[in-house]
Amino acid sequence: MKMRQILLLGMLVSGSALAANDNEQNVYASQLCHIVSSEQSVSSADQYVEKMKTYVAQSQSPSALNQPQFDEETANEVASAWLQLGDDERAKLRSNEQQCEQTVLTQFQQED
Repeated sequence: MKMRQILLLGMLVSGSALAANDNEQNVYASQLCHIVSSEQSVSSADQYVEKMKTYVAQSQSPSALNQPQFDEETANEVASAWLQLGDDERAKLRSNEQQCEQTVLTQFQQED
């Protein structure tokens, strides 16, 4: 009985971690697409990560204790996924944030 409970708990924890990771990817893709919607030229992955980090810091309320830490590795992977896209595709996606998010996430998942 205990073994079954331990296995179930393990599955729940790993499922929660995967869901949190997917949500994190979505958040960073959304932030990135918001950032690129107003840019005129392509930045480096490091510049995008710094912009996302600033955006997260500004959007977090000082009293929120349970907010996740900024995951620089995931943010960098999302920025790299954006940079993997061609110039023409990036130009089209700048004007459509929703399509941008979907395309960046698809590219991100292909890199895994």
